[in-house]
Amino acid sequence: MRRLIALMAFAGILSVPSVVFAEASWYGSLRIGVEASDSQTSVKDGNSRWGIRGSTEASEGLTAVYRFETMIDAATAGNPGGRLSYVGLSGGFGSVTVGQVWSASYNATGAITDNANFYGNSHTTYRQGHVVSYAFSNDAFSLQLDASYSDGNPVDADGNGNDNPADDLEQLEFGLTFNTGEMGRIALSYVDDKFQSFENDKFIDDTGLNIDEHTQWRTKSTIVAGEFSVGDLKVYVGSGKTNYSNISPTSNNIASSAVRADQKFTFFGTRGSIGDKGLDYVFQWRDVKDSHEPWVLALNKSLGGGATVSFEHGNFDGELKDDGTVKANATRLSLQVDF
Repeated sequence: MRRLIALMAFAGILSVPSVVFAEASWYGSLRIGVEASDSQTSVKDGNSRWGIRGSTEASEGLTAVYRFETMIDAATAGNPGGRLSYVGLSGGFGSVTVGQVWSASYNATGAITDNANFYGNSHTTYRQGHVVSYAFSNDAFSLQLDASYSDGNPVDADGNGNDNPADDLEQLEFGLTFNTGEMGRIALSYVDDKFQSFENDKFIDDTGLNIDEHTQWRTKSTIVAGEFSVGDLKVYVGSGKTNYSNISPTSNNIASSAVRADQKFTFFGTRGSIGDKGLDYVFQWRDVKDSHEPWVLALNKSLGGGATVSFEHGNFDGELKDDGTVKANATRLSLQVDF
């Protein structure tokens, strides 16, 4: 009898999550393909993910929202980490969320200048953690403000070997988008990243030495972008600049004297449909001032039922990664299934 009661109680406990999650929405996307890059071929994941999201009425005119999304490595059945995790309140005032969110800069200009599945680059941030975010939108415009706070700041800006409580506000972001009706949209984003770190920085310092160690920078980035429609054709353009200020601890004489050149970049791209058979294309070109001119070409074919076949080639023209190595050109054929 005791065993029967225990089993019934256990079954009752297990039934609670199904009731709780009944109003939530589960979703996901598995993306896996074969990539050829630098004379090597491999099976790779393409940013697969699954998540849960939903909302519930907290009081009259006030809604509580929540979302959790994590990565999936479809090539190895691994779980490399989280993507999104936040709770918030939404109402006539807009919405306030706390946690890890899509950044203000990406929602404004990044969503315009980064249409490639695998090899694009918007030069914005993407998802930001430790964030308090405010967003408001109507038919005319959308606004988002992000402030990122953390007491685990890795930068010892004052050189005393301790975390500085005054440095816990690590990043500020602003994004503003204006809708222009059927023509499209224009957007502006600004990011003040107070503590950006680079390992094995290959830029030249003012003594002519090649920096090959940990360096700390404050970066300020501004991007203006626009997307315009002509029938089924969409054209998008953008331009931006990132300014670097060295804030490495003064105890590190070499790193603290390093100079990193400001970076200017320009975007141009088109996307649209080919015929009426569910085939579309994306072309993206990016000019990084005094550096490289990479481009991306993608073709996507919808098979129906949430399945899509994608072909994408990225030509990076010798672009350098943060560790100083050259980014190789790459081509990928993949299958994506959304659920």
